[in-house]
Amino acid sequence: MTSLHQLTANRPITALRTVVRCPAQATALRQGPEVEAGTGVAWLAFLCPAHTEALPAWPTVAMHTDVGSMTCGTVLDYRPAEQLLQSHADLWLTPLTGVDPQAFGGIWSDVLDQADRVLSASLDERQTADDVDGPLQGMVTMLDMARRSAAEGDLTQAATALGYCETMALDL
Repeated sequence: MTSLHQLTANRPITALRTVVRCPAQATALRQGPEVEAGTGVAWLAFLCPAHTEALPAWPTVAMHTDVGSMTCGTVLDYRPAEQLLQSHADLWLTPLTGVDPQAFGGIWSDVLDQADRVLSASLDERQTADDVDGPLQGMVTMLDMARRSAAEGDLTQAATALGYCETMALDL
């Protein structure tokens, strides 16, 4: 079995993500493409047999056997902050809010500001319908943190906050 250090070229993890909610231990390790040639993989996804094909939007270049080292749905991401933000936009933020980073010239503070407005408006609508419990409240809180972090130029912290949103979005 290839070691994680070999796959990642000993790069540090930039994000820990949860993309599938499943209590099973992983038996497979999906490997994403390299960030750049010779720099190691972009991400590693740990999945159980039921979810090995569950992430069609995550392009896999290889699959390895795992011995239950992580819970199913755990992703170790090694990409830089801007690529993490784009991944969040592609996978859940744009589908949920309709906010496209290209419309804002890739200026993440503006993207996240608009996404925050959309989710906050959605929460306001639900509050009038007495539906204030649930993941949307937490997502609005974390998206506000992401928005403020991006405005301060801290895209790594913005991506971390979006990672929490991504996990909460699984319950929408």
